[in-house]
Amino acid sequence: MGWQELRERLVFMAMSAFVVWHTMAILVAPASDNSALAQSLRRVFDPYLTLFRLNSKWDFYAPNVGRGQQLRYVVESVDGDRRTFIPTDHWNWHHPGYWWFRAWNDAIIASPDRYANRAIASLCRQHAALRPSAVTLLLIQQQEFTPADHLAGRHPLDAEFVVESMLERGSCPSS
Repeated sequence: MGWQELRERLVFMAMSAFVVWHTMAILVAPASDNSALAQSLRRVFDPYLTLFRLNSKWDFYAPNVGRGQQLRYVVESVDGDRRTFIPTDHWNWHHPGYWWFRAWNDAIIASPDRYANRAIASLCRQHAALRPSAVTLLLIQQQEFTPADHLAGRHPLDAEFVVESMLERGSCPSS
């Protein structure tokens, strides 16, 4: 057996050991705190799980799925026309741009005092062809939506299942 073959075997063994280690870590992370075996294994895997931020219970949607929220905005033109836009509607949720816009929208929703004015200024520039006089940012929060509602052909963000509140309204600079 030559050096090249020995090196390939060692690399294969190291990669296999890593896959086994990582798989065990992923299995240990969400294990119940009531299990003595899980507690002892967690002591071994905890530094690795913490370093790579894998120390989660992996229960983001369980047992209850959180209600949705959405950012919408209304562009008011100089002639009084009002148009409502949903920034993420034209993106497919598989597209990376969708997730970038969702993150930006979530930041605006979480801290409107910090980001709303910048967003409004950007939207004024984006919709300059409409001759905007103001932009209003709206928060749409989903309310109770049951499986029966879904079977009836309704959508969780239909008007009857949401509460709309104004985040911020800002004037656009006149052109």
